[in-house]
Amino acid sequence: MPGPLKPELSQAVLEELARVYGDELPSVLKALATPGRRYYLRVNTLKASREEVVKRLREKGLDVRADESLPEAIYLPVEGPFKLPEAEKTVIVDKFAAESAMMGSHIYVPGVRSFRGVRRGDEVLVLSDRGQPVAFGVARMDEQELLKARRGLAVEVLRPLYRVPPMRELEEFRLGLIYPQSLPAMLTAHVLDPRPGELVVDMTCGPGGKLSHICQLTANRARVLAFDRSRHKVRETCEVLARLGCEAAVLRADSRYLDVDYPFLVGRADRVLVDPPCSALGVLPKLYDLKSAKELASLAEYQRQFLKVAAKLARPGGVVVYSVCTMTVQECEGAVAFAEQLGLEVEEQPLYLASRGLPGLVRKAELLQRFHPHLHGSGYFIARLRKP
Repeated sequence: MPGPLKPELSQAVLEELARVYGDELPSVLKALATPGRRYYLRVNTLKASREEVVKRLREKGLDVRADESLPEAIYLPVEGPFKLPEAEKTVIVDKFAAESAMMGSHIYVPGVRSFRGVRRGDEVLVLSDRGQPVAFGVARMDEQELLKARRGLAVEVLRPLYRVPPMRELEEFRLGLIYPQSLPAMLTAHVLDPRPGELVVDMTCGPGGKLSHICQLTANRARVLAFDRSRHKVRETCEVLARLGCEAAVLRADSRYLDVDYPFLVGRADRVLVDPPCSALGVLPKLYDLKSAKELASLAEYQRQFLKVAAKLARPGGVVVYSVCTMTVQECEGAVAFAEQLGLEVEEQPLYLASRGLPGLVRKAELLQRFHPHLHGSGYFIARLRKP
């Protein structure tokens, strides 16, 4: 059985990871190019019980299992790595398409970078744009067709490095009974712990995973306001809510200015979720990440702008939850240290499924929660904060 690919990382990313992991860095690097052993789904209990959904999926021949920790979480074991067949022709795809194909997704036109000499029906080896082999498949277009097309299936993947069933093609997905979501992302809504009747603000809601979970946990009985600056993400979020039967007000806005644009929210929110854009180093599998030190620092500064506004929106005694799918100190404990300067206080989370925070920057770092790629199958950080 082949070993996992080695991810290509910039010096800046390597230095940030070394700061966190020290002697464990080789194990972390190996884990980065490997998907977690479990592929998670959230059962939408607004529409069906976990038992009902597990039964339906097992009747389809899927090896679905109930998670031991969260009552709405189910998972399928991830199979692989597999040896890829040889092929005379290659198709080169972008990073997102490569990492998706590595898990069994087909290749569509927008993700293709090179289709040179390929004809419909050819067997092809799919490579990332850094030359890493990720899948074997069959071309469903000619090169000339692809050059003229703006969308459509370019390569049907027959043999990926790893395999999970195409859950988004199932009737259960279409009916809104399941939502693909990682375990740490599901845990985040539980750490927020929204209650019926409360005013809950999701500052960066797209594409709607955590937002729909908030609606689910409160049985649509909370007052939920959700914001995103991207028109596309707002549209996508509304589609997710409709499919899952969730009720929330979704507005297009730059959440860094909610205190100015929506002054009635200041000091009113019972719960605020801050899940801002981040370096995403914990999203696996990862073939490469070439971010510079300047880019990493810019992301950390960007995240602080959301925290600054969240501290204003929360009422006295209100809860702010900060989460990012990465592991850098500046985006994790560094962000919490900034939140402490704003007057927010770290408090214990209702449930811990991973490791605790790193000591040094934050008071009560042991109350923070970290997922590590080599230990937990993903990289993630959660902080629960309270406004005095």
